[in-house]
Amino acid sequence: MRKVLLIKLSRPTVRQAFGQPLGIMYLASYLRKFLPELEIQLVDMLPEGLSMNDLVKKVGEFKPDLLGISAMSLESSVLHELAGAVKKSFPQMPIVAGGPYINTATHKAFSDQNLDFAVKGEGEQTLLELVNYLFLGKGKLEEILGLGFRQNGEGRINPNRPYLEDLDSLPFPAWDLIKVERYFNLWRFGGIYAHKEYMQVMTSRGCPFHCTYCHRIFGVGFRPRSPEKVVEELEILQNKFGIKEIFFVDDCFNFNLKRAKRICDLIIERGLKFSISFPNGLRGDVMDEELLDKLKAVGTYRITYAIETASPRIQKFIKKNLNLEKVKKVIELTERKGILVDGFFMLGFPGEKRSEILDTINFALRSRLHSVNFFFATPFEGSELYQQAQDLGYNPSQNEMDKYDYFLPKAYPICEVPNQELPKIASRAFLRFYLNPRRLWRIFRLYPDKKQLPYLLWVAIKHSLSWS
Repeated sequence: MRKVLLIKLSRPTVRQAFGQPLGIMYLASYLRKFLPELEIQLVDMLPEGLSMNDLVKKVGEFKPDLLGISAMSLESSVLHELAGAVKKSFPQMPIVAGGPYINTATHKAFSDQNLDFAVKGEGEQTLLELVNYLFLGKGKLEEILGLGFRQNGEGRINPNRPYLEDLDSLPFPAWDLIKVERYFNLWRFGGIYAHKEYMQVMTSRGCPFHCTYCHRIFGVGFRPRSPEKVVEELEILQNKFGIKEIFFVDDCFNFNLKRAKRICDLIIERGLKFSISFPNGLRGDVMDEELLDKLKAVGTYRITYAIETASPRIQKFIKKNLNLEKVKKVIELTERKGILVDGFFMLGFPGEKRSEILDTINFALRSRLHSVNFFFATPFEGSELYQQAQDLGYNPSQNEMDKYDYFLPKAYPICEVPNQELPKIASRAFLRFYLNPRRLWRIFRLYPDKKQLPYLLWVAIKHSLSWS
């Protein structure tokens, strides 16, 4: 029996959060759909608390015929370290890498000779064809779209693979390959919760917008699963796994309003009872009141709107082109519906002026938001934002990409405010936002589990002070 080991890497950041590794869970279920004889294991480094030595030990114990590693850009050094350690101990073991890092910095990542293969973009079909080639001798490497491979020691990257259009053809994630309950007591994406028993669910892939800071691993364009398939998944999660809370983590769940409303209608028709949160951000200027009413009816208690900047010039520059006036009204409407409202903001875009940063902060402070996240614009190599920074005369170094994250401005300075000052500005804004008595009362009134509040307030203040 052939064996495949899939590893989701991690590197601790200022605000470390956990979540089920949907990416490799989909890869595993897709492989099993076509090759049920495979023995597959998943390893999630973060919640399992594994060190590099632990990972290498697990590889040695399982002895896979193919090792797959998924990494974000800020985990690049961990990826290369693990690949080197595995090759040192098991030189004949083929290693394939994928994830956002590979997608945006493909050639740089694949210059590491310890990586035998790289999967760019959506991975299910490419990985299946690679496994068929390695294990069954089917096909040719140079014909596998989206694959990087070695030929006479030299790296080759095949043309990109078209994105899968029929997402209903995908099997559900391989829930059985993770310890579902392990995630219930861990700090999760978005921070707050109504129930411990939760699962992340992705109902669509891709985004029709062109924001320049995005890794675009699922491409530009909206590819939805059918409402019926989504609700079938929710039924299984509730009935088989006892899941009480759903985190929808789409890039743009509400892009197709009719579809989003249909999902809500089906949840009610099937008698499903969940608490629902959208921690990954909805598009605020395409939301309408009818959808908000339906979301409230199916148990939605928190919505995040990804706003990024209150500067019309920067909105245009990053190609988000958000209608700020409409978003402001949608925030107020969402609060009136009795739903907690969170906002995502980014500071320090290429060429951004101090006045524009302050405009963004003032938008947050004057809004009806219950919570905010201030991130720092980070020009990862391969993103359009990286090219924009270069075009403006900045030279963001990528030699230490793994040290970059969205929580501290560690990249080469790319805006008009010095890097050492940006965190101080954000810290003051954070404290002003949360130490507002009226806002604290509005938070208390809607918070799903009020026992969490003292701890979360302390975490917020502690995080703010870490910027100072």
